[in-house]
Amino acid sequence: MAAPKATRKRTASARKTAVKLAPPAATPRPPAVSSLGGGRWEASRQFSDGAGRQLAFARYTPAPAPRAGMPVVVMLHGCRQTSLAFARGTRMNQWADAGGFMVLYPQQSMTRQVQRCWRWFQPDAQHGGAEADLIAALIRSEVARHDLDPERVYIAGLSAGAGMAALVALRHPSLIAAVAMHSGPVVGDAHSAASGIGTMRRGSLKPLLPLLEGVADPAVFRLGMPALILQGQLDPAVAPRNGKQLFEQFRALNGLGPEALPVERVLGLGTDKAYRRMDLLRGRKTVLRLCEITRLEHAWSGGDASVKYHARGGPDASALVWRFFQGLRRTGAEQREA
Repeated sequence: MAAPKATRKRTASARKTAVKLAPPAATPRPPAVSSLGGGRWEASRQFSDGAGRQLAFARYTPAPAPRAGMPVVVMLHGCRQTSLAFARGTRMNQWADAGGFMVLYPQQSMTRQVQRCWRWFQPDAQHGGAEADLIAALIRSEVARHDLDPERVYIAGLSAGAGMAALVALRHPSLIAAVAMHSGPVVGDAHSAASGIGTMRRGSLKPLLPLLEGVADPAVFRLGMPALILQGQLDPAVAPRNGKQLFEQFRALNGLGPEALPVERVLGLGTDKAYRRMDLLRGRKTVLRLCEITRLEHAWSGGDASVKYHARGGPDASALVWRFFQGLRRTGAEQREA
């Protein structure tokens, strides 16, 4: 039944007033945690080693409930990044949910380096070497505390984080089962901030194997270190030559001589995800992989482009990293912190 005319006029007037007074509706936003996976995100954790050195980190434990014997992936951010930004940009936590592994995100202190760069460019024991050792101490502590699988400890990083991931792996080869370096510099070439910029721009002009020997634990040449290298071919910050030189460094380190021919494939041809993949195998297992990503600049491939230094284009680097790590173990790995 229709309302009386007077009532209808007042109702219309009231509606107009309500429209004027009501604040504009906010665009609904998903909860911040949604980009961090469905498990447990613990930000702003603090680790202190036996010498009193401190390291901030975040921890992600996948859903469902944690179980003993999980693998762990350690993720090292680049310059001007935080652990939170790196977790959001890479979306590695979502792969942790699917793969059932813990993720640790160490965070560089601005008191050590004002732009939060890991000091890969100063690999001596007082600077970059000390940071690598502190990260290794954190890993050992977390493996023991959460009863993680000591044979499946992996480390990955972007840019400066890639440089530091290499240092951790080379200095602690019995701890790390495999390393992934995205947009990373050749190892051992730089010994100052200024020379680090030169390395990034042109790679190294020196013989490559002695550079490794200068920063690595000699045991790594006996144990080997499986490595994944990802490099954008349009990167203006880290020249693509670095990726090729890293490939040659880890070829030598893993005892894969010039007679070992890479297996090459081009994937995603004609799309923004195109990349060239080169694999070196031992038996049926890929020990060394280089992914040259055709249209990528200086950013994590296939990430969340709303987060700086992460690109929508290119293959999903987090997926490539985890798939490479999955089949690799460090037999006879360290069982507990010494």
